[in-house]
Amino acid sequence: MTLFELRTGGGRGPVRSAAVLALCAALVPTLTGCNTAHAPPRDVAVAASEPPLPPAPPVPSSTPAPPAVAAEVDEQVAAPVRIRIPAIGVNAAIGPLEVDQNNVLPPPNTNEGTGWWRAGPEPGERGPAVIAGHVDSYQGPAVFFRLREMRPGQEIHVDRADGSTVSFAVSRIERHEKNAFPTEAVYGTTSAPELRLITCGGQFDRKDRRYLDNIIVYAQPTS
Repeated sequence: MTLFELRTGGGRGPVRSAAVLALCAALVPTLTGCNTAHAPPRDVAVAASEPPLPPAPPVPSSTPAPPAVAAEVDEQVAAPVRIRIPAIGVNAAIGPLEVDQNNVLPPPNTNEGTGWWRAGPEPGERGPAVIAGHVDSYQGPAVFFRLREMRPGQEIHVDRADGSTVSFAVSRIERHEKNAFPTEAVYGTTSAPELRLITCGGQFDRKDRRYLDNIIVYAQPTS
């Protein structure tokens, strides 16, 4: 049940995010408390001058490619500016996100927009690109309200600042308690470009004004 359902009387009554990525923001005047759980692995964030990160499962030393190989094969692409998900009616702007003072990756303070983990790869570069968005607020459904409805094979298109577009297909959808966020699965190094979409889900804690779970969509490039 979402906050929107709770406030409008929908649903069946109350029901009980990587490291950095994994999609929501801390409580602000217009949005519910929705954080993407833990921050990215320390070795990734430090390279981008992010704040110190909380303990997280280490990235296995065998996972990252040797620096010499990465320098040869990694392609640098333009920053993402818009995400389109036809299956759930999403067509939204993307802005850069930073880890906050609580070592959390919060989505932007808006219902309509999404945010991209700027310390990580751009969508289409090798590694897991992470985009986060809110599920709802007291005003109603937000940009990733229907993210939980996505199914394997559905397409996600990310438009970039240079006019190019990279497309992905959903491989799986998961829901995890925030205190059991799959940091390594979301933020760990991958051998090819991948995409993660994160929002909040599960039960809404009315006392703390936050959702207890994260919805995570994993996607692979289609070309």
